[in-house]
Amino acid sequence: MRRYSVLVCGAGIAGATLAYWLARHGMRVTVVERGDGLRSSGGPVDVHGAATEVARRMGVLQGLQDSATHAPGLTLVTPSGRRVGPLRLGRPRGDDVEIARADLAAILRSAVEDQAYFIFGDEVTALEQDEAGVDVSFLRSPRMRFDLVVGADGLHSSVREMVFGPEQDLVHPLGLYIATMSLGRPAADPASVVMYNRPGRSLTVHPVNGTAGAGFIFRAPPHPKAAYRDIRVQKQVVLNAYGVTDWAVPELTDLRGQVEGADDLYFDAISRVQLPHWSRGRVTLLGDAASCVSLFGDGSSLAMSGAFTLAEALADDPNRLAAALKRYETHHRKAATSRQWGYSLAAAWLVPATQAGLTARNLSGALLPH
Repeated sequence: MRRYSVLVCGAGIAGATLAYWLARHGMRVTVVERGDGLRSSGGPVDVHGAATEVARRMGVLQGLQDSATHAPGLTLVTPSGRRVGPLRLGRPRGDDVEIARADLAAILRSAVEDQAYFIFGDEVTALEQDEAGVDVSFLRSPRMRFDLVVGADGLHSSVREMVFGPEQDLVHPLGLYIATMSLGRPAADPASVVMYNRPGRSLTVHPVNGTAGAGFIFRAPPHPKAAYRDIRVQKQVVLNAYGVTDWAVPELTDLRGQVEGADDLYFDAISRVQLPHWSRGRVTLLGDAASCVSLFGDGSSLAMSGAFTLAEALADDPNRLAAALKRYETHHRKAATSRQWGYSLAAAWLVPATQAGLTARNLSGALLPH
């Protein structure tokens, strides 16, 4: 029985999970990652539903639980300083886990690092496919040939742009941005995620296992694509939104200095990816590269379950690539699409655009379970 040789572009949550399951099915897996190593940034994300079972079958669920944030309740702080909560919103149930994005990526990657060939600090520059395979050119590595290329390289996927078209035609910013960074110190309130708001902006401090993390979600006009790769521009965008207000946050006594001094900042636009098809010939997309929109960390769970679905489809139909890719998309698109419907409500609740909306949100929060 034939087994595919696969290039996975991106060593994040989607890419590492896919590499693990492809290797388990006996396929030859190469993973290329633009970064030189693991990032430390990225806020807490959820592993729940089908993704929990994927983690269990990978043998990493216990490791995820050991590194879990043990998601405390959410406390809202009004502009006057009054606290509402803690609220029991989004707490994991059963074996589900909330975990820092960087910890999740590290655990998933450690599960496959001896079973796949990893290339760090490099990226794909060209893809030329024919009926028998794909010739791949890299920025630094020699040219290689694969049976299949998977773009698991995130919202701003280079693979998607090369094969499916320009980002501006396929990715639609929704008017919100998110940035997270580690504060390098314990949270003032270790028992709660604390959210401060001003109209159009939220600032959240999460205890994250003893080292607090700050999360910024804010409404702003579109920024050029270059901003997503230049940390200096990213920091300035955050400071433009937050630096003119006294937030009275104990962990951020020098907001400007702390943002400017951050070693690693996760920053992106919250966007909707819309593609009529996720595959074209011998190239397919996975995770945020294929479908994106989540304000509650669901993207990581979808990435893991999608990776498992793709690997199973390829293993079950090793001689009919097109059929396997179609089966993967048919199955997983339903789950990914269902997660996009709640975006507007989530955005309105997390980041009310007006003072009236913020007041209404805080009043409604007082009625929720504590």
